[in-house]
Amino acid sequence: MLELRDLILKEYSKTHSVFVAEVLEQNPSLIPEFLDIIYLEEEPISRRAAWSLRILFDASPNSLSSFIDDLISHLESIQSSPILRSFIAIISKTTIHEKWYGFLIQYTSEMILDRKTEIAVKAFSMDIFYQIAKTEPDLFYELEQMIDHIYPESSRGIQNKCRNMVKCIEKIRAKGV
Repeated sequence: MLELRDLILKEYSKTHSVFVAEVLEQNPSLIPEFLDIIYLEEEPISRRAAWSLRILFDASPNSLSSFIDDLISHLESIQSSPILRSFIAIISKTTIHEKWYGFLIQYTSEMILDRKTEIAVKAFSMDIFYQIAKTEPDLFYELEQMIDHIYPESSRGIQNKCRNMVKCIEKIRAKGV
């Protein structure tokens, strides 16, 4: 674990974070140890590792497919905003297994409605809720109610996200899905 820790801490830059992600892509056996470093939530190493994990996912989504359940199972215990942001961003771009629907509907609802939730986490939480609602269309009504509730006091970015999401819901309903 020491070598991996040294690699993460060696430098703090986008270029280095991309390099760390490439090392993980070439050596997937390091990913469990890498996740353990993130789960420790030690500054700055865990935050830097979470950034590299997200870069890895963006470059090679399949490289983390077997770890998505693990990321979801750790959501409630994550206290670090940068780590949570990375995890939620990754989860929002994956196909979510049905066994997580109940948990994620509850969790993302809380994130969406909490005024203290940072903008990116709120936006990605809306994406996760929407993704699940596409499989269970009755949930669109709940999502619309949350949007109505948060819209007036939200940032412009979240307001824009809300408007776009309502348009997507309307398109799905128009198709009769």
